[in-house]
Amino acid sequence: MSAWILERFKTFKDRPALAGPFGEVSYTDLLQLVDVADRELGALNLKGPTAFAIIGEQSPALVAWLVALAAHQHFIVPLAGDAAEHPKKLAQVHVQWIVFLDGLKWKLLPRVDESAAPSFLGYLVEKKHAGLILFSSGTSGTPKAMVQDFTILWETYRARRESHLPIIAMMGGDHIGGINTLLGALSAGALLVVPESRAPRCVAEAIRKHGVIVLPATPTFLNLLLVSGETHLPSLRLITYGTEPMPLILLHRLRETFGHARLIQTFGTSETGILKISSPNPDSTFISIDDENVEWKIINDELWLRSKTQVPGYLNASNEAFTDDGWFRTGDRVERGPGNTLCVLGRTGELINVGGEKVMPTEVESAILNTPGVIDCRVFGEKNSIVGQTVAAEVVAQSAEDPEKLRALIRVTCRSTLSAYKVPTRINFVPSIVSTRLKKLRP
Repeated sequence: MSAWILERFKTFKDRPALAGPFGEVSYTDLLQLVDVADRELGALNLKGPTAFAIIGEQSPALVAWLVALAAHQHFIVPLAGDAAEHPKKLAQVHVQWIVFLDGLKWKLLPRVDESAAPSFLGYLVEKKHAGLILFSSGTSGTPKAMVQDFTILWETYRARRESHLPIIAMMGGDHIGGINTLLGALSAGALLVVPESRAPRCVAEAIRKHGVIVLPATPTFLNLLLVSGETHLPSLRLITYGTEPMPLILLHRLRETFGHARLIQTFGTSETGILKISSPNPDSTFISIDDENVEWKIINDELWLRSKTQVPGYLNASNEAFTDDGWFRTGDRVERGPGNTLCVLGRTGELINVGGEKVMPTEVESAILNTPGVIDCRVFGEKNSIVGQTVAAEVVAQSAEDPEKLRALIRVTCRSTLSAYKVPTRINFVPSIVSTRLKKLRP
């Protein structure tokens, strides 16, 4: 699997590959790191495919171990943070070795696990393919563990055209979006810039320092960037957004602020991989799926997908979302648009049922964000003994705003565009919105 990517590293030679708190490394430097990791892996004398956890942020060390482990058909479990944060995850996927990353360096330690690996990992062993085990973000429940055929997944980047456009890493290597950014950059010979942290100030500084042209981000982060005032980013030419619905009012504000850059929506899931899509109208969040490796259909307003890079199921959860004929029920509630387009409204599990009337949080959030004095918000359902649920909202306000006046103004704004049952019955003001992986965490 790694032969073609290593040949590209040789072709790209001394071109900058990664830049961040660890300094700047070239593709030649990456080749040397891969060789060190490969020799260290060989010294273990492993008898067969083994599960390795790789703990740390995007870095040259992560690249070295991804390439080395994939070349020997091992199972790779990338995790962010510290091992102490992930004892359940390590046990659920039967990790036997842990690689602690530190920029250009790493530490390899054993973790004895005598339990049997899940049975369906055997199909990867038979194919002599590497496995990539990712955990979902857990924004709507317990994180789910799923296995990608890493050999096939990486092969989909082989046709990537050479590019010199610097791109910033906003998602970690433990997220399908972060893996997509990393593999795409490496396959094209681009420079991947890793910010010191994902705080808007640090990200903006990294963009300005390295002349970043491509910013892949979530709507939650892009809103934080606007609020922070860190918007003088003249090098940006492309901003991609995804992983959660984009409020229309926020999209319009971004287009006004970053008029020199194109805004393009992305879409994908950890279960199916990143899809090739297009946005026919840049002022709209409707998309068209243009991926020859993906089939899709809508059943009862839910998007179903079937792709060549689809996982066979979860390791630690029910597999009822996967059908016998290969379809994956995404859990995304969608709306059909003109010309065979669709718009992702949010997760079906987030749906608020007010006396039989259905409310998507993102619709109410868009209305609240249109209220002067509102910086950010999060909408969710609360139990109610009469109608089942009511709409509640947490709002981040500008510091100078009077809470009671703003609360009244929010309700007036909502009533002007929403049906009465969609207007929040409770509005709490909070200092910030809880998020994970730069996405809003739903209660």
